Amino acid sequence: MKEFKKCQSCAMPLKKIEDRGTEKNLNKSSMYCKHCYQEGEFTQKDISVDEMKRFVKDMCIEMGFPKFLAGMFVKNLHKLERWK
Repeated sequence: MKEFKKCQSCAMPLKKIEDRGTEKNLNKSSMYCKHCYQEGEFTQKDISVDEMKRFVKDMCIEMGFPKFLAGMFVKNLHKLERWK
């Protein structure tokens, strides 16, 4: 199975094993981060891609990223596996 370098829901980098979410059997997910995916389920099941874009952009700004850079981070979010 392919190991993704960023979460296929929110695009968070998956550099460390502890950044990864978990499957139902508690193995680490190869696709999703710990914020988006736990025990085989999405943490925000009913969120739309546009809502996720706003959420990620707001989090980036809260973390101190400039607004234009935060906007660039979410520009291609809709192309990630969860949103295809």
